[in-house]
Amino acid sequence: MRKNRFNIYIIGVLAVLLKLSSCDPVEDREVLKNAYHPDDIELNVVHDSPGSNSFTLEMNTPGVIGYWDYIISTSHSDRVKVDFPFIGTQTFHFIVSSGYLHDGDIHNVEYIKKSIEVDIEEISDPESLPKEWFYLAGEESKTWVFDRSDPDAWWYMTGEDPEAFWWQPDYPDGAPSDVYGRMVFDLLGGPNYTYYEGPDADPVEGSTFEFNSDFSTLTIVGDANILGVEDGGVQNEGLKEYEILELTEDRMVLFISDVDWSPGWVWVFKPEE
Repeated sequence: MRKNRFNIYIIGVLAVLLKLSSCDPVEDREVLKNAYHPDDIELNVVHDSPGSNSFTLEMNTPGVIGYWDYIISTSHSDRVKVDFPFIGTQTFHFIVSSGYLHDGDIHNVEYIKKSIEVDIEEISDPESLPKEWFYLAGEESKTWVFDRSDPDAWWYMTGEDPEAFWWQPDYPDGAPSDVYGRMVFDLLGGPNYTYYEGPDADPVEGSTFEFNSDFSTLTIVGDANILGVEDGGVQNEGLKEYEILELTEDRMVLFISDVDWSPGWVWVFKPEE
């Protein structure tokens, strides 16, 4: 009887081992998960002079890898020198990603964000800033309207090449409903954008604008859009990203391709007098 019990025990052990050996092998994952909490990440700002728009953002916690998002651009480094184009209290972020690497792909990505507020009280050296900010928005605020000095080419259809003029609707019957409207860009605490459909219209507020890194595109973010969009076509997917063909103190020419119903459209603007 004791021998039979022993045999049953051996059979049971073998069955368990066989079951374990049939399981899938443990995945070999290279864990990238970041153990840092935002409170563990130390951020600092060093102004060139008190309240200056020229300053250095610093991330001082060893071992943390991430990038700075400072509104006008990003930087994949612990420290970044910034010449910021407008005054006010600004919030910048240092962002750390985490996840695990398997079969060459990153899975379960999560983001840790640590923020720092920076008080900017003066533009200490305007010459250090890209001129495009001031061309578009002046020292603080600037208003733009349609430039109809060339009556045949101020709001017109093109091909994919913006230089290839195709057609402009007749004025005034074919003009957009906001032909007498205006656009206001300002740097009062941030890159703000306000749209007016006409001289006495209520403002569409709360939108912002962005340049890309080389100032070749202008993007409107929010409910508002530029003048003349309603019949000039909008980009597919509702994007509001415009190629800058020309931007000076006295003239702005914007272009988009791949609009809803034509290969391209051009807008010509001037500062309001």
